[in-house]
Amino acid sequence: MPNDSPADHSRRYVLYAIAVVFLVSVFNVIDRYILSVLAPAIKDDLGLSDTSMGLLLGPSFSVVHFLAVLPAAWLADRYARRTVIALGLFVWSAMTSLGAGAQSFGQLFATRMGVGIGEAAGSPPSVGLLSDTAPASLRTRALSAITVGALFGVASGMVVGGYLGATHGWRIALLAVGLPGLALAFLVRFTLREPPRKKGPSVGPVEATRHLFAFSSFRWAVAGACVSNIAIAGRNLWEPSFLDRSYGLSGAELGGVYVLIGAGPSAIGALVGASLADRLAIRDMRWLVWVCAGAIALGTPFLVAFLLWPADHVVEIAGFMTPVAYAWSAIGSFFLGFFSPPMATFAQSIATPQMRSLAHAIWTMPFTLIGMGLGPLLVGQLSESLTASYAEDSLRYALVATSVLLPIGALGFLFSARDLRADIARAERDECA
Repeated sequence: MPNDSPADHSRRYVLYAIAVVFLVSVFNVIDRYILSVLAPAIKDDLGLSDTSMGLLLGPSFSVVHFLAVLPAAWLADRYARRTVIALGLFVWSAMTSLGAGAQSFGQLFATRMGVGIGEAAGSPPSVGLLSDTAPASLRTRALSAITVGALFGVASGMVVGGYLGATHGWRIALLAVGLPGLALAFLVRFTLREPPRKKGPSVGPVEATRHLFAFSSFRWAVAGACVSNIAIAGRNLWEPSFLDRSYGLSGAELGGVYVLIGAGPSAIGALVGASLADRLAIRDMRWLVWVCAGAIALGTPFLVAFLLWPADHVVEIAGFMTPVAYAWSAIGSFFLGFFSPPMATFAQSIATPQMRSLAHAIWTMPFTLIGMGLGPLLVGQLSESLTASYAEDSLRYALVATSVLLPIGALGFLFSARDLRADIARAERDECA
């Protein structure tokens, strides 16, 4: 690659940087979510309960990720972001590979903690790097590469993990997604350029947190995202087990179905949401959060319908008998895919150039800790407590129960819109002062 001069940041290079960050995001989420499709096999192999699996799917990752993400973002705002990303990628890929050798709950829990630490250096520095590489007119769409990459990672993890888990076992599946990330780490470090930053005083985590939470629109948006993500993360990480128990799917078939009715539509929704928010925000920046609220409101009824629809209600599509419920899941997933790119843009809009990575970290910290920390564990505990009454359907009703949090979260985005324009204007004045 050419040298790091900002003059070399042609459109071709910008697209290359977006593509590499897309791959980083793919591997970030493959390693994070593959455990969900492997959960039935891991549960049987290690003799675990639903609550124990809930701990592996959520808190084992989210708690240490929460603790590590601010230090990683602080480093990324001071040192070369490509180096921070590469080191994090190397760590989380290595820990995923080590998980293949786990012989107990404790050993697997420890490797998932390592994944959480490594992945703390993935998304925030990537957001900062792309924000300073892509022109403002492309920023939301550039940042959508992180969201779409994440959703593609979920899809890839489901298909690859499902197939390899069924044919070669869950341990080989972990190795297959962990080892390639080690090679990608070198590609990131030695082919990406470090974009120049605007000059200004350095900003620490405490100062950046105070800056962002001084805006009421940001506080309300974070609250809405946290509440919504309890249901979203719980659903995303337990849906493969739901498809296994309620539809009798397993292996590659399970992964393929999940891609078609969950991850795939969500990825399309993220692209549509990013483009829609970019266009509407030109006229009124409040559309950044209105899109989020509207997407959740539209998607929730379809997701609940998917969970409650009879599994034996099928129609013939291209010669295959397909459950009608799959359509409701695809539609609901499409709408819920909308909200992540606009929120990333909103956080960057009120951040100063010296806190790009920190701003994304501060936005995602509570989102990850509360959503991934509570969502999978809450669903697992509810499922276990409902087993005596509902047997195999206990997971179905646990997922329905947590879905009521989605419209509550949408209210947070609506409240955020009240002061959003004034807050962005104030942030711009502060930056110019």
